[in-house]
Amino acid sequence: MKRNNQVDESIWLAVQQRLGYTDAELKLFKKRPFSRKILRNKVIEDLIRTNVVFEVVESHSCNIGHKVGDRFFFNAEGYMLTHKCPEKICPYIMPVMARMMWLVQERIYEGLNPRPTFYFGHCDDVGLRCGGMGQVLLETKTVCSEV
Repeated sequence: MKRNNQVDESIWLAVQQRLGYTDAELKLFKKRPFSRKILRNKVIEDLIRTNVVFEVVESHSCNIGHKVGDRFFFNAEGYMLTHKCPEKICPYIMPVMARMMWLVQERIYEGLNPRPTFYFGHCDDVGLRCGGMGQVLLETKTVCSEV
């Protein structure tokens, strides 16, 4: 059975406006099969209704002070909900959250459960025993709300 990959023109125009694409850039974006895949109504709904929470489950000697129970909130569209996050955020914890966000989004694009198969990751500090300062372990959780 063939999937309906038609995207309503109003969606294309909304993307153009949101991203600031020129007409030529929008034309290029429209040519990519990926674009039609991510702009299906079900995908858009799932991105909007899914929140991603990265929770600190282990922390040892974190210079910034992240502790077990700290949580970092994102919408699956990819933006951080800063008003729900700790006041200080270590830059070395951001790469693992970025990688996990790619996985969550890819799973949504494919129509799968958004939680990655491997849902733990740690900050880029290698820890005291390996010449760093400390280390934080995060668990990726997804929370879906009704649209």
